[in-house]
Amino acid sequence: MLAGTPGLRRTRINLGESIFFVLLVLLSVFILLGSPLFDVREITVQGNHYMSADKIIKASGITAGTNIFKINLGQAAQGLKALPLLKDVQLSRQLPGRVVIRVTERQPVALLPWGSGFVQVDGDGVCLQNGSVSGNLPLITGINVRVPPPGQVVQGAQLPAVLKAIRQLPPSLVRQLSEVHRTAQGQVILYTLDGVQCRLGTSGDMAGKGAVLLQVLNKVRKDGRKIDYIDLSYPGMPVVKYSS
Repeated sequence: MLAGTPGLRRTRINLGESIFFVLLVLLSVFILLGSPLFDVREITVQGNHYMSADKIIKASGITAGTNIFKINLGQAAQGLKALPLLKDVQLSRQLPGRVVIRVTERQPVALLPWGSGFVQVDGDGVCLQNGSVSGNLPLITGINVRVPPPGQVVQGAQLPAVLKAIRQLPPSLVRQLSEVHRTAQGQVILYTLDGVQCRLGTSGDMAGKGAVLLQVLNKVRKDGRKIDYIDLSYPGMPVVKYSS
């Protein structure tokens, strides 16, 4: 094909357009990365109940004044997932200058005695942080455990069954408990904050037993009589032993 033909001119035009497009993209990136319009001015934390927003933001490594496009969201998420209390995190940019951190926290469900104090665990058996019996979490007793650093799963052969039983109980009942004890025979015994012993037997059908126990507790407390124990170990009507 001779010079000056339409095909050659089209090739030169396409090449020129491609170079112009690349330069336009590079210019746009330069403007986006350098413009103060896209500096982070607000960092919002959503879903937190136990951890402060300041602690979460600090762990993310995101700081105000950083260009929003220069933030490595994946790296920030890894920093947040290192926090024992966080189960899941999601980060997003909201242009021009806002970063949103959405977190799902691990919920403590019980305490374990360890050393000279206590540690909190969630429903999966993950060690969270030191706790106190003055809170509203029941103390698990009767099992042997090995407590790891926060963020790791507590080792104990009987612990998963006990935690499963607690998860199946009505939340309003769990809030009334001071202790959940597992006997060597695998029986589950609850102790309420006002000292009532509640025998639930083996860990089967804890949801049903818990619902019945809650009804029985509400009824006998209205009667105003002191209770030694409530036994739901066997099928049928619960046995209530009153103090003589």
